[in-house]
Amino acid sequence: MGTRRAIQHLLQKKVQGGALYIAIIISIIIGIILTMFILVGKYNQRNVTVFSQSSQLNYNLTSAFEIAKSDYFTAERNNRWFKNISNDDSLRIKKLNWGAYLLITAETKNRHQKISQSGLFGTWLNSDTALYVADNSRPVGLSGKIVFKGNCYLPKGGIKPAYIEGQSYISSPGTNAFIKNSSAEIPILEKSFRDAITEQQKNFNPYTDSVIPLSIQKINHPFHKKTIVLDQGSQKLSNLELSGNIKILGKIITIDNSCKLENILLVCEKVIFKEGFKGSVHVIASDSIIVEKKCELMYPSSFVISAKENEAPITRTIIFNEDSKFSGGIIAFKNSQQLNTGKVFVKLHAKSEINGSVYSEDYVHVEGLINGNIISHNLLLKTPSAVYENHILACEIDPKKYAHILVVPILNTKKNKLVCCKNLQ
Repeated sequence: MGTRRAIQHLLQKKVQGGALYIAIIISIIIGIILTMFILVGKYNQRNVTVFSQSSQLNYNLTSAFEIAKSDYFTAERNNRWFKNISNDDSLRIKKLNWGAYLLITAETKNRHQKISQSGLFGTWLNSDTALYVADNSRPVGLSGKIVFKGNCYLPKGGIKPAYIEGQSYISSPGTNAFIKNSSAEIPILEKSFRDAITEQQKNFNPYTDSVIPLSIQKINHPFHKKTIVLDQGSQKLSNLELSGNIKILGKIITIDNSCKLENILLVCEKVIFKEGFKGSVHVIASDSIIVEKKCELMYPSSFVISAKENEAPITRTIIFNEDSKFSGGIIAFKNSQQLNTGKVFVKLHAKSEINGSVYSEDYVHVEGLINGNIISHNLLLKTPSAVYENHILACEIDPKKYAHILVVPILNTKKNKLVCCKNLQ
């Protein structure tokens, strides 16, 4: 009898111990589940906070670009950190010229994150004006097949047929309807633009530039950092892959078609793009820019020819050759600081294609396909056999074809709205 009671007591104790173990295990499982819920809640809260902060930083960038385009942005704020009015985030806006275009870089940061964005800015291509030539009271000679698809402002002398290089004048339907009278002067190139080009022609700015030797064949440099400056003197560049915030200085620079250049700025006396080159480049030259056969300067590129101070009075030229293609802005002007700086001349080719704007304070040789507009004080046609003033040979000028997508350099900030033509890193 006593043995039976002992066995019953022992079994009762085991059942109680097992229940206790089960209770402990259940408690641990509940604790783990509750902990997981807390961790998931914290994780979700953190993600929401990070997403909210990231969204705010992106809004800050959008605001920064709007500030850069407004009158609120002054030189004192350029490339300096300042607090956002609505929160504790900080902003920095860098605004400078990159070739003929305007470069805007915006940076924003909070306690944990920092992001940046850059862009090249200009203005929409004028879709109404195909050609504008200053009035010199002399008629413009037209030879070959001429197609105008926009307003052409020509001297009051009107037009006359001409026979040049075996080609007689062939008018397309509606050409005469686009011809209007011009004034004695072409639209003025704004002083701020001239000053910006002169500033870029200076070799080195310690505040914004960083000079390094060209020992690396491949460089990709973001625009929110200091500009890398490569001083190359006079030499041929080949087998280089450069993109971003890089400026190349030199005297006579030859760019081989083995080079891959994207958004690079070239500041030199003379540059030659060898046959077959392809890339997007911004050039400021004080002597000449030569584009050989089958080259393609991709959008957005810019060519500027202008004399430095105290340079010899020579004719400074931009020359395109057969099957060359250019998309962007071409500007040729004289240095207003000197009385005699020579002439500037832009020569297009019969088999070249220009998409964008051409501006010259002196002469343009008008020939080939121009999907954009030309503004020039005078016309000068140079053929293998002769030189003709006030003449145009076999061309098509269509400012409407790409007007909805092409952004060109701003010549007058008061009359044009800033538009981003390319986002950069």
